Amino acid sequence: MQNRNSNPEIVTIEISHLDYLIIVNVKRLRIEQSLSQVSLTQKMGLSEGFVGKVELFTERAKYSIRHINLLANALNCKIQDILPLEQPKYDMIKLTLKRANKINKDGTISQKKTTEVISIEPKEEIKS
Repeated sequence: MQNRNSNPEIVTIEISHLDYLIIVNVKRLRIEQSLSQVSLTQKMGLSEGFVGKVELFTERAKYSIRHINLLANALNCKIQDILPLEQPKYDMIKLTLKRANKINKDGTISQKKTTEVISIEPKEEIKS
């Protein structure tokens, strides 16, 4: 019997709406191409774990302008494919995340955690 905590943890963070949309879009493209986070990081030529940290949301790592071109090359697509189809309506959003330990195939509780977005709340609309 493992002593790991299996109770989910609820976390809230603020993030740029544009950052969030790019992260979600890149994750979708990555999964469609059956690439792991590690594989995409390696194809981009970045330090180990970078894509995993970005997709976690709770880490400070985010994609930069430089990364957009690296992502397009690594995913064999155009820069436009990395960016969201719609312009973000909000500058900043508040994400409520549920962090819980993964369950291993044998039913034991893993040290690794999953992160699930529970809710997205706008902080402020972009003024036009």
